[in-house]
Amino acid sequence: MSRGAKIGVVIGGYVVAVAAAMLAGWLYDAHMARMPYDTSGGMYAEGETLTALPVFFLVALVPTLLGLWFVRRHTGFWNLVAIGSLGFSAVSLAAVLVTMKFRASSPNLGLMFVELLGLAQLLGMPLFFLAFVMFSVVAPTPLARRRLKIAVALEAVIGVCAVLHWFVLPPRF
Repeated sequence: MSRGAKIGVVIGGYVVAVAAAMLAGWLYDAHMARMPYDTSGGMYAEGETLTALPVFFLVALVPTLLGLWFVRRHTGFWNLVAIGSLGFSAVSLAAVLVTMKFRASSPNLGLMFVELLGLAQLLGMPLFFLAFVMFSVVAPTPLARRRLKIAVALEAVIGVCAVLHWFVLPPRF
């Protein structure tokens, strides 16, 4: 398969994902049109969003994985992904540790940003962990796989921090 055909297949997959999400939103609207009218238009809009987005993400997973499969032999790409993943995990771990260290809300804007990043990482850790595991399996070079395994280990440490943060440490007030 030529490079152009591979790009076309991936882009076509994303077009199908957008179409599926639009169809899901339309079906939600059609279903809600049969319901008694309520003045909560924003709630209907959010319901449509919460219907369309998961459909898009689920269908878009296929072209994303296909695209990663197509670039599996490009060592430069995977080295860049590995370095980016490692840097992302290291910065995220630092933000999580800062969030756990300063249990009270900070008046410092920079520290508030770091705490927000730490909170986002605590919530997104399962997704990042699974993505880095998948990348470490697909990566073609031992160096990229090793870097990605370190990123997976850092995400696992963040997972332990998340368990401590949510279930062990006392709530902050």
